[in-house]
Amino acid sequence: MTGRPRFRRVRQATSKHANDRPRTDTRSISMPNSATARHTGKGSRRLPACLLGSFAVWACALCPSAIADDYRYTIQRGDNPWNITQRFLKDVAYWPRIQEYNQIADATALRPGTMLRIPVTWMRAISQAVTIADVHGKVLLEHGRASTTPASAGMAVAPGTILRTGSDASVSLQFPDGSRTLIGPSTVLRLVEVRRLAASAGQQVRFELQQGEMENEVTSRPGSGGRFVIEAPAATAAVRGTRFRVAATAGRMRNETLQGTVALRNRKGMTLLPAGAGSYAHTGKAPSAAQALLPAPVLDALPARIERLPARLEIPAVAGAKAYRSQFAPGDTLAAVQSDRSSTTAHVLSTDDLPDGVHRLRVRAIDGQGLEGVDAERTIVIDARPEPPFTTEPTADAWVVDERPAFRWSKSSEPARYHFQLAADRTFRAPLTDRAGLEQAEWIVEQPLAPGDYFWRVALETAAEGRGPFSDPQRFTLPPPGPQPQPPDVDGDRMELRWRAGDAGERYQVQTSRDPAFGTTEIDRITAEPRLSLPRPEPGILHLRVRTLAADTPPGPWGKAQQVEIPHDHWRALLILVPALFLAL
Repeated sequence: MTGRPRFRRVRQATSKHANDRPRTDTRSISMPNSATARHTGKGSRRLPACLLGSFAVWACALCPSAIADDYRYTIQRGDNPWNITQRFLKDVAYWPRIQEYNQIADATALRPGTMLRIPVTWMRAISQAVTIADVHGKVLLEHGRASTTPASAGMAVAPGTILRTGSDASVSLQFPDGSRTLIGPSTVLRLVEVRRLAASAGQQVRFELQQGEMENEVTSRPGSGGRFVIEAPAATAAVRGTRFRVAATAGRMRNETLQGTVALRNRKGMTLLPAGAGSYAHTGKAPSAAQALLPAPVLDALPARIERLPARLEIPAVAGAKAYRSQFAPGDTLAAVQSDRSSTTAHVLSTDDLPDGVHRLRVRAIDGQGLEGVDAERTIVIDARPEPPFTTEPTADAWVVDERPAFRWSKSSEPARYHFQLAADRTFRAPLTDRAGLEQAEWIVEQPLAPGDYFWRVALETAAEGRGPFSDPQRFTLPPPGPQPQPPDVDGDRMELRWRAGDAGERYQVQTSRDPAFGTTEIDRITAEPRLSLPRPEPGILHLRVRTLAADTPPGPWGKAQQVEIPHDHWRALLILVPALFLAL
């Protein structure tokens, strides 16, 4: 056909091209039937009536004439079916179909500002590539049977490419229209098509998800003819601008909608999922009825800074939750998840390899059906390096008898200094000792400590990373000193010792020595009474000390040693000497 056609008037009621209207693509969207539109499962959470009402509104928008993905073109001055076809459609032969599809009585009198519906399948589209925005871990791109490329940020992904992520990997895709997809670990998917309509910014995307997880944020452009479709073995999810998550295995597909509305369907039926609703589908069975997602966990009590990895932080439990999922991503966005951990208890977990710096944390609760709830997000700082030394002495919960104990820890293999703190409580709000810049991996308390419980910790300081986090506080106990003996009562051939009684059930250890350091002892006795009767020692300087022995605890510290002088017994000497003199005479 050459030249400009002569337009003809057509009757609205009798179009001989009526059968040329595009058939509805029922693979991704269809009207719900009574079996899938009602919630019949036991133990599920029913959606509010207002949300059910929104289902009906959205379902009306998905009637057969709308499912055909019509692009709505606003007629401009000078437009007619011929030049519209030339600019936007696959072939000029489509111009009569446009006239009849829109039931245009007079093609020469199109009113500017009115809307013209054009089936997307008739329109010319431009194939596009997707850009890898960020990647973590091992991600491979397959371009056919023999070509495999490791993924890296900035690479283009063309239609037909298969993406495979490792068990701890993730990759973020950026689409030309601003849409984003985060692909989770252990995922295999194929990018089938990415096209932009020549007439608009409407983008058409289609994935085949064999297994794994995808989180999608699709840019909304109403009336542009754009759509975003994910096909899995068990079902298909289709949207036109929304935030939603999908996960697929060989026989199951799960969908959670966070914004907008998603149509989840297969050959057995369909479920419409508004924001805050989820559903799952098994191969050969209709998708489950929409049910409300669990609410977002509360993260207000989490610290602003994490200093020890792997993290394990308690959060308030969510009613109905069977598990919790925590994701960390470097920076202030979740472009690529670096730590992805689940817990059966209400805890935030992380891996031990998160780098220092600002991270975005996302946590959600998981119900008994495996549906993941609404996200809770916050920014959190990781400051776990340099890692603290290992504390060696005193050990945790040690019983220390030295009033000036020595503290020791592991020595760094690199040039470093140490920061030592000693406190009377675990918070260290008012440390008793706070010494930074120590060059040796030990510290001895300068002043004697009073009896009681104490806590100590140490941190590493390097030129490159500054001071790292402190070690976990180590508790130790300095017990009260042992009792101090009263001056001994030396009379005749006995020496009587007495001291203050301790608690019921305590025993006492008594030592005497000629050596002030008690290197050797003359007497070493244990008694249950706060007294002891000993044979009279030989004359001279004698040192004696006492300590308490309590059940289930180490021996207490020795009391202050006493020094006594044992006098010579002159009368006893005379009694021995006088009879000897008489015998000599």
